[in-house]
Amino acid sequence: MRVLIVYATRGGTAAKAASLLGSYFSDVKICNLEKTKPDPKFYDVIIFGSGIRFGTIYKPLMTWMDMYWDAVRPKLKGVFICNALMNEAPKILRENFSLELRNSCVIAESLGGEFDIETLTASERVMLKLRKKELVSGEVRDFVPCLQPDRIRAFAEAMLEAMDEKKIFDS
Repeated sequence: MRVLIVYATRGGTAAKAASLLGSYFSDVKICNLEKTKPDPKFYDVIIFGSGIRFGTIYKPLMTWMDMYWDAVRPKLKGVFICNALMNEAPKILRENFSLELRNSCVIAESLGGEFDIETLTASERVMLKLRKKELVSGEVRDFVPCLQPDRIRAFAEAMLEAMDEKKIFDS
């Protein structure tokens, strides 16, 4: 089965996650939506990914999903986000992805996140400073400022299992 991983990134974390995730599939195309807008009709499996800023996925992914939703709807789907505050992932997924997409996904997960001070805007640095006390004190649980290989592997395994089931069902 042909797999398409589309992602939007600003700091590069979603690109790293897409690359690591892509290594689990034999026939995969990985696309940065800032550079290319692939047509999903040529693929059996679509995986969406995005970094998160202020609780929101990046616009190129939202735009692409809106443009191609009818073509994507019947396919196997997965969603990943990259965010370092793991406890916020369920809320972020709920607020950024439609109920239809979430209910039809094989898996929707956070794969961890990274904080690169060099890529943060001035307003993001202010927000980080405001939350620094919470982060350092441990008031914020599940702060994971790195990608999580175990989560990436589990995501890939869930997709591969669904792909195998679909092959059996379709034959």
